[in-house]
Amino acid sequence: MCPKVTSMHKTEVKERIINAAIESFSQTGFDRTKMDDIAKSLDLSKGTLYLYFESKEDLFMAICEYHHKQSMVTMATMFNEKESILADAEAIYDNLRRIMRGTEKLMFEMLVESARNPRLRKAMYDHRLKICSAIVEQINMLVEKGFLRKDLDVEGLASAFVALYDGLTASKMLGFDEPANKKAWLAMIRTLVSGD
Repeated sequence: MCPKVTSMHKTEVKERIINAAIESFSQTGFDRTKMDDIAKSLDLSKGTLYLYFESKEDLFMAICEYHHKQSMVTMATMFNEKESILADAEAIYDNLRRIMRGTEKLMFEMLVESARNPRLRKAMYDHRLKICSAIVEQINMLVEKGFLRKDLDVEGLASAFVALYDGLTASKMLGFDEPANKKAWLAMIRTLVSGD
């Protein structure tokens, strides 16, 4: 009789696979990484990998979802007082950088790959919409609390936040230092809060 596999064990294996995929995709590239490479790095069979993820695209989307959930947990505890918005914004930036550490190259790799892979492009598009939607919720919450003006273009602002973060990530990859990137992030938040 086979031992019963607990949901906790399944979650742990899934997270191990996701972390191994991040490392493999970042080092070798999405197109050159094989599911077999990821399985070998974990000392798992390729069949086990396919029990959790049907394809590399599904595995990449799991990486996106994993980061999205971690980011939302971070944001959910922030922005309770207007006076703390700048400190909270700095903490969000620091936490996003921590969560995304080591995956910056992977995200740009996937962007390039999506130009050749329609399934991946659709998945990345859907992921971007999900991120923007979560940010819209956060901004609407700040508007309801009276922390931000009611006449804001919330969807446009959410898209701008994502674009700014992506641009700062690209700057970091090109060699710009983290303090300069954080300064730009906080300048945008400061401008938004002050209403200038």
